[in-house]
Amino acid sequence: MFLARCVGVEGKVFAFDIQEEAIKVTRGLLIEQKMFDRVKLLHESHSKIASYISGGVKAVIFNLGYLPGSDKKITTQADITVQAVAQALNLLLEKGIIAITVYRGHDGGPEESLALINFLSGLSKKDFSVLQGIYLNQGEFSPYWIMIQKIGGDNG
Repeated sequence: MFLARCVGVEGKVFAFDIQEEAIKVTRGLLIEQKMFDRVKLLHESHSKIASYISGGVKAVIFNLGYLPGSDKKITTQADITVQAVAQALNLLLEKGIIAITVYRGHDGGPEESLALINFLSGLSKKDFSVLQGIYLNQGEFSPYWIMIQKIGGDNG
């Protein structure tokens, strides 16, 4: 809903989720709020972003981990997430941003976090600014966020 409001009537949000339940709930909320026409819901992995979106994007948001209240065995995976972020970086317009919330408290979460940090640490500082924010008082497996801004290069 937040993104649908942000893009306004002229914009478009592409929402990816591998869980049908997440798509179903989101569809209902969008219809109820009369914003369904602003969002394309895709029952698909986030690693397929480049298959559905061409041209540049201004913003991408990743919410990693699992769907709260659902099967905790269905989670985002390290290699797939790194592929998705790499594709999003290629689609990102100059001054565009990527926001990532990383949840580490599930099976595979610490590995996904490490793979993401290793990948993002290797990005050119001429092309991207990468910032990480962590909770200092909530334990080693607490969620954290990463913000990436494209500051140079092209989106091709």
